[in-house]
Amino acid sequence: MSNQIEEKFLKNFDIEKKYVVALSGGVDSAVLAFLATKFSNNIRSIFINHNQQYSNQLEIQAQSIAEKLKINFIAIPTSIEPNSSETQMRKVRIEQLYKNTEDNEYILFGHTLSDRAETFLMNLFRGTHLHGLKSIPKNVSKVRRPLLEVSKEEIITYAKQNQIDYLDDESNLDNAINRNWIRNDIFKEVEKRFPGSLEGQIAQIVSELEYILPQNSILLKSVKSSRGYIEIPVSLVDFKNPEILSLFTIIGKAMGMTGMESKDLDKIKEAISTSKQVTFFNDWYCMSYSSLLIFINKNLWVQESGLDSNPYGYLHINTREKSAYFNNWNVAIPSRNTNILIRTLKDGDKVRTNNSEQKVSELMRAFGLRGLLKEAWPLILAEEEIIWIPGIRKSDTALDFQKNNYSHIISASIEKSNIENF
Repeated sequence: MSNQIEEKFLKNFDIEKKYVVALSGGVDSAVLAFLATKFSNNIRSIFINHNQQYSNQLEIQAQSIAEKLKINFIAIPTSIEPNSSETQMRKVRIEQLYKNTEDNEYILFGHTLSDRAETFLMNLFRGTHLHGLKSIPKNVSKVRRPLLEVSKEEIITYAKQNQIDYLDDESNLDNAINRNWIRNDIFKEVEKRFPGSLEGQIAQIVSELEYILPQNSILLKSVKSSRGYIEIPVSLVDFKNPEILSLFTIIGKAMGMTGMESKDLDKIKEAISTSKQVTFFNDWYCMSYSSLLIFINKNLWVQESGLDSNPYGYLHINTREKSAYFNNWNVAIPSRNTNILIRTLKDGDKVRTNNSEQKVSELMRAFGLRGLLKEAWPLILAEEEIIWIPGIRKSDTALDFQKNNYSHIISASIEKSNIENF
């Protein structure tokens, strides 16, 4: 085990360079510092104190690690507010590390294979271009991540074997943080149902993306994806281009396929030539719509949901004070004693507008929604009444909500630019 980890580490570690270890006090950075000092004498460490709940304990542990390894250690305090988001802390951490390193030094981060898999899923769930699915890069500017091929399990085992002390950050147990939820729940549940290395499978997809889609790739910049949804400009689909064929292989794996065969490519050609909805794989469909080749999972928006849950891709539900303006992309709903439901179209659905009932399907058709797009479009209900077809129409009830002076409302909104791309 030790030799395997060390071999993986040395593949991405130049012993001739000078490094600064971003030491956090946790197991990943502790093992990183141990390995770096084992193979190089040009190592020092920096701890960024984010002023969070466990920051001082982690600083003490990080200093202890540095002292045992006999490397220079400095702690840098920040003015970031307590309970700041991970995104905010990451930004500050990078800024401070760059600010406190010399021109000839490289920054070592202890990101692992597990971190890479988690980031992949985070980006996928949030919605990203394919370039975002490349997850955490090994080398960017002055940053080096020599443990990206090593799993968290391997890291912990190595730490035990080499008696490396570290401190578990208790905030990692808080599943209110999305990354922790993915790590603590999602991975475990997937492993139960599909035994095998999910991390390894994701790593394979990421490596293929890195190889096939360089930073300057036109395809990389033009493809958009989110949970259950992928789009490519039809103008870029050239079946004689090896890059597009490789891209389809990656897309197929994202949909759960082992890859794409000639019959699958024939379905794509059919969707483009006929502009019809084509059954593709399991719950996935392929269609050509508004100059886009779209792959969409029929379950993208079909799960019924209350206000506390949001599985609807680009749809965002936010609680806030009464909006200063209203349009078809937001709606006011009384916050108290109102049963809110989000669902998709059902047979016979009607909405009351202009003192008359209109079929929701006809309003959608007039808006330009066809096929699966129409079936997947979300509807907002209050007390079992359809009050809003996002971007299209509000009910008389919803308009009455806006006219009345509610002291507190719930605003449901959609990012118009994103939803229009759908």
